[in-house]
Amino acid sequence: MMSGVERAEERRQIDQIVDRLTELFPYVPDHVISDTVDSAHQRFDGARIREFVPLFVERSCRELFILQPAVEISA
Repeated sequence: MMSGVERAEERRQIDQIVDRLTELFPYVPDHVISDTVDSAHQRFDGARIREFVPLFVERSCRELFILQPAVEISA
């Protein structure tokens, strides 16, 4: 189980991912990036080892935004 400090640190890292992706993909609406990151993060809710969760979330989202046109993502 994660401590409050670990949970806060993971949330901070997730927020940084949103910031980085917003800069990398300015054509994707901010709310789409935020929702996509939150959805990817939720997929790891049951993960017992959390050390690499932010890395996996960022890679997953980045790949999605690269492979899909912004129009398709925001629809």
